[in-house]
This record gives sequence, structure tokens and C-alpha cells, in this order.
Amino acid sequence: MRNRIDIDHVHSRAIVREIGETLRASLKPESELSPRLNKQIGRLRELEEQSPSIIHHSTG
Repeated sequence: MRNRIDIDHVHSRAIVREIGETLRASLKPESELSPRLNKQIGRLRELEEQSPSIIHHSTG
């Protein structure tokens, strides 16, 4: 049985953003993707713009 984990909106959006970054890094250029997948990636980008990152990137 799975234990339910409740997370707030901020962390939920941050998780979505990080998943998007990982997918974008691993997928081929968008011109080779199906229209359905392109649409889903576009939606993910919209969600990314609304969320903070949970990963702190160093600035060199």
C-alpha cells in the first residue's frame, strides 16, 4: 500500500519544472517529436514558468 505524501503548490510546480528540464535534456530536437508530445512539452514549459526551481544552480 502506498503512503500518501501531501506537498504544497510551490513544491509541486518545482518538481514539474525539474522533470521538464530532465526530459528536455534527454529528448531529441522538437522537430523530430510527434505533435502530441510537442504539445505536452509546451504545456510543461508553461508550468515551468510559473514555478520556482528546487535545485540551486551555482553561478561559476
